[in-house]
Amino acid sequence: MHHSGLRDRGLLFLVLTITMFPQPDSAQSVWQKMKDAAKKASQQPGQQQPQSPGKKQPATDAPMSSAVNDSGPFRPPAGTKVEEAILAPVQEGARFEVSSRGIHVATVATEGSRAVVYYDGTEGPMFDQIIPQDGNHSVVFSPDSSRYAYCARSGNQYVVMVDGKELVRSSETQSGLVNESSCLLGFTSNSRHVFFFSLASVSNPSTVTFRRFVFDGKSDPPNNGDWDTREVAFSPDGDHYAYVWNDPRRQKPWLLVIDGKPAPYQAGAPVWTNDSKHLYTQRHVPSSNETELLFDGKPLARAFDFKIHKAPVGDMVVMAITGGSNFHPFSFLVVNGKKVPGSETVERGMIHDVFFSPDGKHYAAHCEDISSHHYLIVDGKRSQEYSSIDKVAFTPDSSTLVYMSFANSRSFIVVGQREFGSSIGSVLPPVISPVGNRVAGFLNINGRMNFLLDGKITPLDGRSGADLTFTPDGAHYAYLLNGSGLDLHLTIDGVVQQQSTLSNDILDSAHPQAPKYIVSPDSKHFAHFALGNTAAGVVRGVFLDGKFLPLGTDGANTKLVFSPDSNHIFWIHMYGDRPHRLFVDGKPLVDFFGASNQIGSIPNWWEFSDDGKLSFLAQDDTSLKRITITLSSETSLATMLGGKTVAKNQ
Repeated sequence: MHHSGLRDRGLLFLVLTITMFPQPDSAQSVWQKMKDAAKKASQQPGQQQPQSPGKKQPATDAPMSSAVNDSGPFRPPAGTKVEEAILAPVQEGARFEVSSRGIHVATVATEGSRAVVYYDGTEGPMFDQIIPQDGNHSVVFSPDSSRYAYCARSGNQYVVMVDGKELVRSSETQSGLVNESSCLLGFTSNSRHVFFFSLASVSNPSTVTFRRFVFDGKSDPPNNGDWDTREVAFSPDGDHYAYVWNDPRRQKPWLLVIDGKPAPYQAGAPVWTNDSKHLYTQRHVPSSNETELLFDGKPLARAFDFKIHKAPVGDMVVMAITGGSNFHPFSFLVVNGKKVPGSETVERGMIHDVFFSPDGKHYAAHCEDISSHHYLIVDGKRSQEYSSIDKVAFTPDSSTLVYMSFANSRSFIVVGQREFGSSIGSVLPPVISPVGNRVAGFLNINGRMNFLLDGKITPLDGRSGADLTFTPDGAHYAYLLNGSGLDLHLTIDGVVQQQSTLSNDILDSAHPQAPKYIVSPDSKHFAHFALGNTAAGVVRGVFLDGKFLPLGTDGANTKLVFSPDSNHIFWIHMYGDRPHRLFVDGKPLVDFFGASNQIGSIPNWWEFSDDGKLSFLAQDDTSLKRITITLSSETSLATMLGGKTVAKNQ
């Protein structure tokens, strides 16, 4: 999106959020303020950490405000816009599915005795049955979520519906039955094309079962083989396909089919190049045990086996080739058509996998010999041997290879050419920053937990560390530290936040393996659900930027999240059998019931749009609905923390 208009001579007045803290140095970052405050608090004797709700403790810090989770009547901040869209009626036994983007909802329900699909509130045609796709889903969404498709039964015919319109209707089925084998649906990667597989049988004179591949409604010839989408190779751009065709009656030779037409050569195992213009294939060499590799039908090489690995971008192709003899096979690497010297494995050795750097200019091949010695070949150079190698990855800037290894009863994190070992037990997988080449991890050395960061090891004043992460800009890091007690405390850039004590509130039930704290997209704010001491005792709350905001003791909290512009923070408070309440910046927005028995159990039920609006699924007694909220300029992280919202010339 271009913003050149903002630079014109005219002045545009925008409402911007500015956080104002009474600090002597206005340029001091939020990060530095949190660390300074934590260090100061750690130097004050007599600090007591909250233990559990209901046990009164001396207040260690004045609350920022009174508890905000009041279940009584409220008004959302002035200027807030709340819109509701009815997506489907609520019916017993109805099933709904949500797209990966945009919160488009397809609901499989009934109209009288007939089956019907509602899509974003629009009722589709009625059928005898909506055919399941894989046992769990009945509707397929395109990768960009702009399209949808499903298969239905009408009498003895199956009907393929795409974007609410009939694409194909056919009575060609297996043994006259319309079932899950009738039309297995999918979209290509660019969302432009829809395809499906059907399994059918004919008797003339003998019964023959075959499958048919249909692309954009156009049927390919009947094909003998298993009913499996993996046998079709789609090009990266989504516009082309290739597969091997076999005559169901076994009266014609097999063929390579490309975009619905027979290729002028016989070959299989198709693999498209990244530019979607060329095709690697393989074929057996008659009267031998060898395989021939072809490029657009032209022979390139012969060997026992070829495995092709393509870089995510660029033109690098690494081939793991098996050669030698039947009794003494070995594998070796070929990069862009040239054999890598010294890459041959010993007898019956193997090349497990190939990993590429994000820029597509470097590779690492994981190899193993017959004695179970593991090693990597990185850009043509062989690494040291280990008993095992795992978690191989390049840093985002493509400069450094990182992996885990084990040898001689010790575990290691290997960063580039350096080993960082643990004396006992195993190490946790290293964490790589989202940008740059920073690497961090935890190591157990002589029974003590240590922290690895950028090649330096520092002992930790705690029994264990967890949930290690970097900020999106890679400039800062954080983790949870378990001290002498059972409480977990947020640690930022190595400084324990004294007012941080994690509560048992679930941050996001949809992502239970995610860290128990959140970082804002602009890398300037941290938050987690917390316990804190107040004059009323220990209460639940939110720890935000070094401060504790009490939320009360009634009910539980979930779905703590920053807005994409990092100007707001949301959470949901649950009051048992009463409606949930959505908060923004400490102020109530809307009450709702979740669109399932457990909030957040439905994938993609919550989403921010590109223009900053929040949408999520909810339901009432009669309907499933999508609630969309446009936020007011009267609230922000700044107002929540005691700052102001002011107008500024842009």
